[in-house]
Amino acid sequence: MLRNYLLVTYRNLFRNKVFTLINILGLGIALSVCIVAFFNHMFDREFDRQNLNFSTIYRVNSFRDMQGRDQEYGVVPATLGLEARKDIPGIQRAARMMSTRSPIKKGTDLFPAEISFVDPEFLDIFTFRLISGDLRSIGNHGDVLLSKTMAARLFGSEYPVGKYISIVNDENKEFAFTVGGVFEDPPLNSSFRSEVLLHYDNFKLMWKWSDTDWKNMTTCLFIQVPDRSLLPSVARGMMKYIQVQNRAREDFRITRFTLVPLKEVGSNTRNIWSSGLYPSLHPAALVAPAVMAVFILLIACFNFANTSIAAFSKRLREIGLRKTFGGQRQQLVSQFMLETLIICTIALLVAILLAEFLVPAYSSLWDYMKLELTFTKYVMFWAFLVILLLLTGFVSGVYPALYVSSFNPASVFRGSSTFKGTSRLSLVLLTLQFAISVSAMVLGLSFARNSRYQQTLDLGYDRDKLIVMPVERRLYSSFRNEILANPKIISAEGTRDHIGFGSYHRPVKYDLKQIEADVMDVGPGYPSAMGLRLFDGRLFDRNRTAADLSNNSIIVNQKLVKDFGWNDPVGKSITLYDTTRLTVIGVVKDFYVSGLWQKINPTFLRLSPGEDFPVMVVRAEPSDLHGVLEYMRSKWKEQGTNFIFGGMFQEDTMNGEKAINGSILKVNIFLALTATILSLIGMYNLVSLDIIKRTKEMGIRRIQGAPVSLVMYLVSRKFIEVLVIASLLGCWGGYRLSVMMLGSIWANYVSIGPGLLLISASIIFFATAVTTMFKILKAASRNPVDSLRYE
Repeated sequence: MLRNYLLVTYRNLFRNKVFTLINILGLGIALSVCIVAFFNHMFDREFDRQNLNFSTIYRVNSFRDMQGRDQEYGVVPATLGLEARKDIPGIQRAARMMSTRSPIKKGTDLFPAEISFVDPEFLDIFTFRLISGDLRSIGNHGDVLLSKTMAARLFGSEYPVGKYISIVNDENKEFAFTVGGVFEDPPLNSSFRSEVLLHYDNFKLMWKWSDTDWKNMTTCLFIQVPDRSLLPSVARGMMKYIQVQNRAREDFRITRFTLVPLKEVGSNTRNIWSSGLYPSLHPAALVAPAVMAVFILLIACFNFANTSIAAFSKRLREIGLRKTFGGQRQQLVSQFMLETLIICTIALLVAILLAEFLVPAYSSLWDYMKLELTFTKYVMFWAFLVILLLLTGFVSGVYPALYVSSFNPASVFRGSSTFKGTSRLSLVLLTLQFAISVSAMVLGLSFARNSRYQQTLDLGYDRDKLIVMPVERRLYSSFRNEILANPKIISAEGTRDHIGFGSYHRPVKYDLKQIEADVMDVGPGYPSAMGLRLFDGRLFDRNRTAADLSNNSIIVNQKLVKDFGWNDPVGKSITLYDTTRLTVIGVVKDFYVSGLWQKINPTFLRLSPGEDFPVMVVRAEPSDLHGVLEYMRSKWKEQGTNFIFGGMFQEDTMNGEKAINGSILKVNIFLALTATILSLIGMYNLVSLDIIKRTKEMGIRRIQGAPVSLVMYLVSRKFIEVLVIASLLGCWGGYRLSVMMLGSIWANYVSIGPGLLLISASIIFFATAVTTMFKILKAASRNPVDSLRYE
């Protein structure tokens, strides 16, 4: 019987070559997108799982009280790592990490690097795969470990172990080290991607820093607790250190410590302050491919169902004969489902071929991701393919199989069971297809408009007239004076905190109300150089610097004024740390300190004493910026410093946002185009089927004097209704989905108005008209005699 099923399947698929090809291609595209979504999910699921001790590793985080809410931080007292390991039972190992981006010097060449100073037990807790040398050499204060990429960058094809390098601290002092080993690069789905590892004590030496002073914080503290039942007692044991830490740091009072399992560290990193690690995938980056896959797969399955019904309509006599000679409905359903499963299997093979291109193409959109199509890395990939195949086959084929096999043989031979046009369920499926297409179009246009919006949004400062440059503190004044000789430079000012680089948070109080504010320590000319928009009062003035320092003068943004409820803010005083009074001398319009990722917080700028600023802001006309940047680069080389030139356009501080926005835009445009094309194919198939069934009707109407336009309207009316209903559903769904996704990524994004929804629906309407109206016009214009002869 199976042989008979396969023979009939082959004949029918070959007889309907066009429909079969359309179904295979449509399902193949949909299934390939599902494969992309699978590997995207696995990239996030496998975050940090390359570590053999994955299930027993915990990060220690701290909490502070922020106006009644707990704010989680990644930093903890450096001394905690020393004390906890000795005093708290259950901790098998403990290791601290301190991260810097200090330059590495080899000969006269300088290389930027991501350096981690760690306790030796760090390499027992985490898994680093050795290439050459000895990982244990990190126990020697004079040795360093290099990643494979860093070793190649420094030494090329030379054997690196035993070679010498220097690391430069913030005071331009060089410290020589011997390469003790080379390890494999940490994967991109890892919380840390260290290029250089050194003993933790080297940080203390190079920065003249003490890890026994409770005031000093370390970037991370990890512990290994093999017995999960001891976790509550370990957490309680850390509570005894809170009081001693708070006595040392009254400005950073910790309320509690928490233990974060390594499986949660990636997602936790995204939501805490001072994390110091790399986060796992943003929820939107994790959900978007899955949503895209479901959308396109549903459209392809609905297309398949409708196309199958169109093909099965030619097989009604076959169905009647098979039932007359004793064929059971169950056998017919099995036949049709087998045909569907075979098509889906071929489509899956096509999907795998397409995924060879789609998986790396999708991966290339994101700097923090590397996906590859592999059949050996994940055992569950095979289970995923089988489940996906069966699910697709069932969703695609069950309705056509049940529907067509239900006809009565006598009715078939009398001709009363032939299709009277498009079935109601087919129209429902088509409505869902186009609703999804309209939603996808709304989503794509929303991200396109948001990208444009963010490029032109006034961020509250002159981002197109600025160059920002990290500088060596001791060279700030001399370098500033030297470059000001260039007449194209309008101003050059220093700062400790910079817009685009971030700020720090402190609680401030006015009367009985306390808020958490962003704080920026700046030079006197910084607000003017940045082009902050003065709203009230005045900005800092170099001629009044001494007075502003002694009076603790500050400039606040409008958000801080609003949160305190001031009507006349200039002259008001707020309290920092309950002891320091700060006086408001000016109010500037709100500006984005950290780009558009975060909402605008209450912010104030205060003067930083001295002239040893680590950051310089240079202002020039937009047309002169490129020349000024090259001029600064050449002058910096003349300084003879080990500090790598890091000058960039202020606009480049937003490159991360632009790249992510652009990548999401490409993904959503792909979704919109694919969904629309598949839906149009489905519409074309159903229109063609409907025309076949109504050919004689159109001929009779033409003979009775009906104009072509009326016949076209009667044929297309049900499809117009489908588009109207689909547009309403799609606009609603697209609006909700767009708001959800944009809001999960950006704190400030474009609003979605009726115009964008109307444009999305109009695009689908126009594309549908172009696709189907010619077919309908040709049928309606046909000679009535030919229509009446049609069989």
